[in-house]
Amino acid sequence: MRVMVLLGCPEPPVLIPSCITLINMLKKKNCEIIISANPAALKLLEAADPEKLYLKGVGAQSIDNGLKESFPIDLIIGFAHNDAAINYIITYKKVYNNPKTIGMVFGKSINENFIKDLEEENISSLSARAFHNPTPVIVKLKKIVEEYVNE
Repeated sequence: MRVMVLLGCPEPPVLIPSCITLINMLKKKNCEIIISANPAALKLLEAADPEKLYLKGVGAQSIDNGLKESFPIDLIIGFAHNDAAINYIITYKKVYNNPKTIGMVFGKSINENFIKDLEEENISSLSARAFHNPTPVIVKLKKIVEEYVNE
């Protein structure tokens, strides 16, 4: 299964550890993983995994370059804590010909409009109140992987 993970602005401390945990979960399910991310988020991922223990074999592209040319994707998982992230998730779903798309909405508080915007585009979402502690996000990511990822 080919899974694309979308990462926007890396301001929330939970973003990078949650992403690395998701990568690990997806690798255990033998997924091909492509990360489309804000350039700063890509740099933080590389810095967090200097020996490529998790990133080995993972494709990476800037979030804007990922919109220039599409390729077959089975599932998109997008991390969303702001308006821009919601817009990227919606846009990626359309550019990549409507694969199953899930929004992982998180933050100090949950913006219900983000969930509503995703639902209007037939995008499922889970939410977690989390900013510094990644555990609530990781719990929801486990549910996403269990429900949507096929080995």
